[in-house]
Amino acid sequence: MALSGPGKRFFSSKWLLLASLFILVFFSVNLVREFVNRRDLDKDINVLEEQINSLESKNQELAGLIDYFKSLDFVEKEARTKLNLRKPGEQIIIVPKPETASSASPALLTDNVSSIVTPETKTLTNPERWWQYFFKITTN
Repeated sequence: MALSGPGKRFFSSKWLLLASLFILVFFSVNLVREFVNRRDLDKDINVLEEQINSLESKNQELAGLIDYFKSLDFVEKEARTKLNLRKPGEQIIIVPKPETASSASPALLTDNVSSIVTPETKTLTNPERWWQYFFKITTN
């Protein structure tokens, strides 16, 4: 089945070669464009999946916090710390801070407390205090 005449001339013409090259280039450019778009879309999907995973873990963490806040342990802790409540039969002991002990009335202070604060410790410089702290040596 060999072609002869006008058919042979049409398939061997330069116009057919140029048209087929144009079509090939057109489809190749579109194929490359679609490949690049697909790669970018895959990157975006991966980023969004990572965000979904991080948000799900954060959501689980927050759900755990909500469960803790609804628990009786949390309510009891808050009632004890913020409202100074106690259980029946418990006794609360309040320990005064060291600053309030020094501002107490002179009748409550003993000789031991006044002997702790000496003029030597008041006049030591900071490096001398560190030296004394680490090496337990008193400087004069």
